[in-house]
Amino acid sequence: MSLIGNIMQNLSLAVGAVAFVALMASVAATRGGTTGEKRASALANTGFMLVFANALLLTLCIGLILVCFLTENMTLSYVAMNFPVDDSPLRVLYQVAGVWAGRQGSLLFWTWLISLFAAATAWRRMRQTDALTCAALGVTEVVIVLFTCAMALSDANNAFIATPAEYLNADGSLVAGASSGMNPLLLHWAMVLHPPATFIGYAGCTVPFTYAIGALITGDLSARWVEHADRVAVFSFIFLTIGMVLGAVWAYVVLGWGGFWAWDAVENASFMSWLTAIAMIHSFTLYRRRGVFKRWSLFAATITFIFVVLGTFITRSGLVQSVHAFAEDPVSTYFFLGIMIAAALSFLLLLLYRNAALAEDDEIESLLSKNGSYYITDLVCIVGACLVAYLTVSSALPSWLPLGGQVVSAGVYNAVARPATALFGLLMAVCPLLGWRRTEGAAFWRNFRVPLFIGVVVLVALEAYFALELVPAYDAIIAAGGDAAATLAEQGPRLYYLAVAEVSLVAAALLFASSAYLLGRGVRGRLAKSDSALAAPVNLFRRSPAQAGGYLAHLGCAIALVGLVGSGMFVQEQTVNVAAEVGAQGAAGGYTLTVENIDDTFDAHDNRIMTVDLAVARTASDGAADESATIGTLAPAIEVSATTQQQTLHASVLTFPTEDLFVAFQGLNADGSLSLSVKVNPLILCNWVGGAICIAGIVLAALPRRATPLLAADDRG
Repeated sequence: MSLIGNIMQNLSLAVGAVAFVALMASVAATRGGTTGEKRASALANTGFMLVFANALLLTLCIGLILVCFLTENMTLSYVAMNFPVDDSPLRVLYQVAGVWAGRQGSLLFWTWLISLFAAATAWRRMRQTDALTCAALGVTEVVIVLFTCAMALSDANNAFIATPAEYLNADGSLVAGASSGMNPLLLHWAMVLHPPATFIGYAGCTVPFTYAIGALITGDLSARWVEHADRVAVFSFIFLTIGMVLGAVWAYVVLGWGGFWAWDAVENASFMSWLTAIAMIHSFTLYRRRGVFKRWSLFAATITFIFVVLGTFITRSGLVQSVHAFAEDPVSTYFFLGIMIAAALSFLLLLLYRNAALAEDDEIESLLSKNGSYYITDLVCIVGACLVAYLTVSSALPSWLPLGGQVVSAGVYNAVARPATALFGLLMAVCPLLGWRRTEGAAFWRNFRVPLFIGVVVLVALEAYFALELVPAYDAIIAAGGDAAATLAEQGPRLYYLAVAEVSLVAAALLFASSAYLLGRGVRGRLAKSDSALAAPVNLFRRSPAQAGGYLAHLGCAIALVGLVGSGMFVQEQTVNVAAEVGAQGAAGGYTLTVENIDDTFDAHDNRIMTVDLAVARTASDGAADESATIGTLAPAIEVSATTQQQTLHASVLTFPTEDLFVAFQGLNADGSLSLSVKVNPLILCNWVGGAICIAGIVLAALPRRATPLLAADDRG
């Protein structure tokens, strides 16, 4: 298996290099008149065939590893080190997930996905082998070649290293203790889906970049390159979003700390490219529709790709510490750093060369317009992404730079991100109500007065919850003291902290109102065309998927923003110690926990699993459990691996409409009592509901476009 895999991997390297030469020769030959066109066509066809061949070779590489996992073939060291030790019903899915669970497999999986995007692009453009697509595919093959080199030249990245003979029994099974297998933390359904979703997003972001460089190489700076790359950009953004949501779900229910975002370096890696992808998609919209944002579009496509590569640089170089990162590897460090530098230099040099051809037909006349708000939105996204990137890698920077050599705490990120998120929400709320070139006051008021009224109604409800639940939660955290109170104090004075939350709720209310209003106006437009009440919403998304889907995504963002305020700023946390006996009680956050059973067992693999069954009741005003208000049960557990002694916390969550009760069993104290970490997470359900609605909106926006201007704001200004 090792020999076959290495042969196919090296063949892919050679085929990719030849494909690049053929495709770029085709681009050069287009300048040679009629004879040159025939030669260019022949070279392009050869290049396209080689693109398909490269995708096939990498597919065979992935297939080989998948077969090894499914047949429990341990002859590959990668399979032996990442094979899931699990007997659950999801075992087969975990075996499939082993393909991308480790360092080597994840890089191969990512490279394979890029090759599939290249093959799909070649297939779509086969009948029109234009120079623009040839140049884009040529650049894509360079990326594939560089990724393949990183695998072929480093044992740390090569999935086809053979398992040493001394670790295998005569029947091909592993010697006892030779490997602990897949990390137990990855044995969860969300981690089956999160990595491939993220890698699909990463791989797809290569296409807009290669088309941007292709446009600069060929000088074809019309909207054609955006038209070819736009759908792939949206498709990639969908999967980047899905990947982030699934990663948050996994962190919340598996890691046992009660949160979903810790500003970890690897988490930040996906967030950076997600932010710049927003700027890229918005820039593409302006490029297509208005002929502006040409440089912005080229820049956004390039920096999105660079941040995608920066993500794997952070993960694989070992220069930045993260619980998700792999060990240091010099080959990865130099290769991926080189890719980023080469991409940036290529873009800058080509941009300077083509600068005269990038004159925009419609400059921004006023910031109080759609053009202006798109510009500000793009600026916020890209500056935000650059700031997150700098803070993430600051620990690896020289000490003479600001924050150089320092690890930035989550509090610093929050201090910057929370006001920026509120500003971003306000921009999203107002932008659709503005005119394209400029906005007159009367026209804006016609568009804004109904959303303003709706927003005030929504805000009143949010303010009531804020005053009755969130502010008391803040005061309770401060009064309790400890680390949680110190963390809040670091974020600024009470007045400032609550003001940031207030502004965020205002932004959420206005964003919800403007999005709901525009969707409602679209439905009314369909009703005016004699659609039935049931058919009108359906036809709205069929006829205007881009606009309707976009506003639905904005609606989801508004709901998620409410969730971020509650679950990110007002979480009550307490460690509760209770006696290890049935009937023992502990209280936290308005809930009383009663021990009903303690189960201490070993599974089939000798892993120790200790589970505590808890009855949950509301705490009465006198501090005792209100037995008549018992509301559910929880069963947090702790698992200790027999081979590595690694502890895995299996938290248990009770979900209510306005909050979650999160309990993690952290083990036994020195006196034998049970240590329970209890968190009350306000409004966290809004994160999951808002995220799902946002994803649905983006998916609908990516559907084939059939132009109907039902949702356009009044543009008479």
